[in-house]
Amino acid sequence: MWTAPIKLILWDLDDTLWQGTLAEGDTVTLFEQRAEFVRAFNARGVVSSICSKNDVDAARAKLEAFGLWDEFVFPHIAFTPKPEAIRGIIADMQLRPANVLFIDDNPHNLGAVRHAMPEIQTLDATAEDADEQLADLLAMQTGTRSRVADYRLLEAKKRDRAAVPGQSNEAFLRASGLCACAPFIMDNLEFAPRIAELINRSNQLNYTQSRVDPAALEADIINVTQHDSWSIFAWDKYGRYGLVGFVMWHRVEQRMVHFTFSCRAMHMGLEEYALGKIRALWADADFSTFDGRFSRVTPDWIRDYGFDDAEIRAAIRAEQNAQPGMDPAIRIMFDCQSGGIAHYSRFRPAIEFDNNPRLFALRMMDDGSYREQTFPPFLVYGATVDYLDVRWPEKWHLLEIGLYEKCVLRLVIHLIENGLRMLVVLPPENAPIEKYRLGLNHSPERCRIFNAVWRRMARENPEHLFILEVAHLLDSPDEMADVTHYHPALLQKVAGQMDLWVHQLFTADSEQAAAA
Repeated sequence: MWTAPIKLILWDLDDTLWQGTLAEGDTVTLFEQRAEFVRAFNARGVVSSICSKNDVDAARAKLEAFGLWDEFVFPHIAFTPKPEAIRGIIADMQLRPANVLFIDDNPHNLGAVRHAMPEIQTLDATAEDADEQLADLLAMQTGTRSRVADYRLLEAKKRDRAAVPGQSNEAFLRASGLCACAPFIMDNLEFAPRIAELINRSNQLNYTQSRVDPAALEADIINVTQHDSWSIFAWDKYGRYGLVGFVMWHRVEQRMVHFTFSCRAMHMGLEEYALGKIRALWADADFSTFDGRFSRVTPDWIRDYGFDDAEIRAAIRAEQNAQPGMDPAIRIMFDCQSGGIAHYSRFRPAIEFDNNPRLFALRMMDDGSYREQTFPPFLVYGATVDYLDVRWPEKWHLLEIGLYEKCVLRLVIHLIENGLRMLVVLPPENAPIEKYRLGLNHSPERCRIFNAVWRRMARENPEHLFILEVAHLLDSPDEMADVTHYHPALLQKVAGQMDLWVHQLFTADSEQAAAA
């Protein structure tokens, strides 16, 4: 029966939500099951509004008495034609008629609204199976959070816009104090379920018209050799909008994979903000296909925040309920691979992971900047990332003649002095030659030399340094894009070995403490 996903249910009141006609002085009786439908749909992310020909004060008082007033957004209660009223509600909520269900007991109202908006979906409240149809619609919903608060923000913005007639949209946005943050590549993994929901729910602002399987989305985010990705979060003086957009750019094919936004982001300049993130990495990217589809004005009214800011990161995680807040016990220092390992770990809530620009680099042991880093009790370090010349600006030529080993020694001393333990993930030494990054001097020979340094240090410091050989985990070299980038199956194996290592050390510590 339903021709498109329902995002909004518009309820008439008289003989629809309650029995009787309020304006005629009837003692109205609430249809209890329909009241429960309103609450249940809200909980599943489908909001409800009202379009009723009634006195607004009398209707509000009755809804408050029933404990229902706060369940509705953008209510229109007035003696005005319903087609125009409903068109206004849909526009204010930035939705499409196709995603709206209008419920009324009057065939004339239903017909007039369908004539004005042919795409809108309708339900005769007097039909014998009306409640059964609503129950079936409710059963189809997969959402897990209410969106009422999101639309309360839009209501507040509408009131403020109306208070300043003639004010331009840009002027209003500047006064709103709009802020945004765009977590990059692996930082998106913890939000992947919500991103998939956004992509699969969005139509009007799904500019690539894409749909996605959540597991496939995770794999694409992890595949950083092919995809750059950004999730978009926004907030202003009215409140927090949460996840409002997602963009994925194919690095090899130079094309958009996903470019999707919530209707909450409409007319805020966030699409162009997102394109700016791509343009910062790919200056020649062509976005001309989006001309005319949204404002291409540079959104200089948006204040950009980095996800590396601890307070910003905590606020976004709190609003998404992605991870419970706790002090990290584990830090994964493996550049862009860190998030993938963390994603597959059973200790994820206790993990802090590196992602550009919040990174550890072994050269920090040479210049002293490691002192600005935070090191929890358990560290996991992907040594392979520091086998690249590019990680050692102006000093790469000194690596094999003492600089590398000196930095390893200083790191080991730091571990000992602070009672830390570190699992060092070593790259394979005999992978196919095309898996090495020879242009950056990451060669099999360098792997043999630097791996040997780590193995020797681990033998000499067995209480603080532990080795994980990637070569022992590989079933096929194709589990790696290259020796610094792993595919999901290998990341899962690394995460499993890390979990085992942490569990064994924690168990040993607990037994030792109990014995003492």
